[in-house]
Amino acid sequence: MIDSFYRIKALGRLGIRIDLHCFEYGRPHSSELEEFCESVSYYSRATGPLTHLSGYPYVVCSRRSKDLFRDILLDDYPILFDGLHTTYYLDHPELAGRMKIVRVHNIEHRYYRNLEAAERNPFRKLFYRKESFKLELYEEILRKADKLLAISPAGHEYFNARYGNAELVLPFHPFEKVESRTGSGRYVLYHGDLSVNENLVIAELLVSEVFSHVALPCIIAGKNPPADLAVKASPFNNISIVANPDESKMSELIREAHINILPALSSEGMKLRLLFALFSGRHCIANSMIAGNTGLESLCHIADTPAEMTGKIQLLMNQDFTYEMIREREKVLCQMFSNKNNAEKIFSLIFATKTS
Repeated sequence: MIDSFYRIKALGRLGIRIDLHCFEYGRPHSSELEEFCESVSYYSRATGPLTHLSGYPYVVCSRRSKDLFRDILLDDYPILFDGLHTTYYLDHPELAGRMKIVRVHNIEHRYYRNLEAAERNPFRKLFYRKESFKLELYEEILRKADKLLAISPAGHEYFNARYGNAELVLPFHPFEKVESRTGSGRYVLYHGDLSVNENLVIAELLVSEVFSHVALPCIIAGKNPPADLAVKASPFNNISIVANPDESKMSELIREAHINILPALSSEGMKLRLLFALFSGRHCIANSMIAGNTGLESLCHIADTPAEMTGKIQLLMNQDFTYEMIREREKVLCQMFSNKNNAEKIFSLIFATKTS
């Protein structure tokens, strides 16, 4: 959602007309989107047991809508499908001749395989396994796209090797400049959506094998942490859980931390929380899964095992974050991750494809 919102905002600022079609998730309609879009249309997802029985992946089949298809036939504008899961109509014969571009966020079947590996509920585990299998077969539909916009270097390498039509367009984000502060903070922070099993597994590992072995206060912050995470952290006086911080509080936690620690269990996509930590936080410890092959390795302290993470924390806990470190981040981030530059790249791809 972050990549999508700030991509819309950046394209709108270039003067591109955007008719946005999106599916509802029970959230209030966004008046801010209307500032950057000519129109915003909302549709209900086609959920239910029959959707699960379809040969299509559930995430794709549930996003079919006769109203949506009727609306996109009202003009002949280029169509940007935001993710493989939105491509139900990508190969429809009535869209033949329309320019079709797909933003590919992940290698989806690998992503769902990783979700299966981290899942503990047997029914969800089975769902992720079936979805991964269907997504791997379904991915061939991407051959019908004129261009694929990969979000990470690894994704670009994969999609271009398979389909020969991928371009690298790095993720969009809220930052205009590096906002990191010099000096030192008082704690180590791990943040993520703790209702996602992969993030919960990491949080539990940090509690038992890293945070419990360091002297600094350590905070785990995120959405819907289960009660047993607090129970596991309770024997250690230096570990605290911040449940469901709002956007302002989370930004403050990232900004004021001395160290943001961000291991991941998979390398799929581009982890936006790494960008948040680098644009606004101080020292950043990351593992190879999250930072490898991103161009951001030089801005992180790489640690792949709990012992290495503990050692990096102990090394950094008495080191101030300096102006020189901020300048180094600016050199990398403000060029590679410029929303304006990446929006202009999408603009040029659309018109280059239209005239070729």
